[in-house]
Amino acid sequence: MKLHRNTVWLVPLLLILSFPLWRSPVGSFLTPRGGIDHKIQTQPPGNNNFNMDSVKILQSQKGRKTALIRARSARTDETPDLLVLETVDAELFDEDGNITHIISDSGKYNIATKVLILIDDVVVSKTHDKQLLYTDLLYYDSVKRTVHCPGKTRLIGEGVRVDGGSLDYSINTSKYEIGGRVHVVLKGFSAPAG
Repeated sequence: MKLHRNTVWLVPLLLILSFPLWRSPVGSFLTPRGGIDHKIQTQPPGNNNFNMDSVKILQSQKGRKTALIRARSARTDETPDLLVLETVDAELFDEDGNITHIISDSGKYNIATKVLILIDDVVVSKTHDKQLLYTDLLYYDSVKRTVHCPGKTRLIGEGVRVDGGSLDYSINTSKYEIGGRVHVVLKGFSAPAG
């Protein structure tokens, strides 16, 4: 038993002493094969495109959350600082904490100017006022805290429907300005007699 324990230390000693004999064959076997393709390692200049899934963009001013923009996916485009969004779901918060909820099929978000552009089937709902806005193009400027719809809009509230050629809305003041040809339908309104 003692003989076996005493011979175990001979194995590392034999490996160390025979190192010059087995160094070359083992070293050449362990050398990486092939070369490095430098075309794969380097990207062409200006090509920094990427795709992301389940994107959330949180905006705040003066320590208060002003907007939360969610998208199913986002990717960069040829234009710098522009994210192309798919299936957008955004929440805008006013000074009182009321939420304006916006959904859209697609959109774009400019990181530099902080402008969100929503395109196709845009629906805006204000749950605290029970109002809905339908349009096909909406610009939300988070710095100015304004919403601008340059095309046709339909605003539906309790007992009222307003169709207009454009709409401007200030989140801070909660004031609407509807432009173009405006058509208003009031439910339950009767003209004064006389």
